[in-house]
Amino acid sequence: MIHQLVYFSRNTVPGDDRVMLTNLREILSVAQRNNVRDGITGFLIFDKTWFVQILEGERIKVTETYTRIARDTRHSGASIMNARDVTDRSFPDWSMGGAMRSVEVQEIYLQHGIGSSMDPSKLNSTKVLQLALDLQAFDTAKRHGQRRAG
Repeated sequence: MIHQLVYFSRNTVPGDDRVMLTNLREILSVAQRNNVRDGITGFLIFDKTWFVQILEGERIKVTETYTRIARDTRHSGASIMNARDVTDRSFPDWSMGGAMRSVEVQEIYLQHGIGSSMDPSKLNSTKVLQLALDLQAFDTAKRHGQRRAG
């Protein structure tokens, strides 16, 4: 059994889009190192206001990871949307994928009924999971397209 936890928190990092993107890359880099070590996979959705993340792995490791994240000063008000056991990982190949909300992926958000601003407190974990899977698919397609073009 795989434990899957979905949470959101308020982004407290000040700065413009470039600062945000730099921060996202830094967060993902550290998360990927820690998650490979701990057998955690998942996906992080990130905008100027919110972090929404899915964590998957052994229950104890997911709980430890969430506890560490909840104490991180780059965000506040961490709230668990759902925690459950699942038979398979939704993000088996991603030690931590991530997507910052941008014009490039705006259509994906709109397809999920998320307009100009995202309010995770009004979303359910199923919608978050589907959004993350669609963002992951977009990212994978984009990376494969760049390889072919190069």
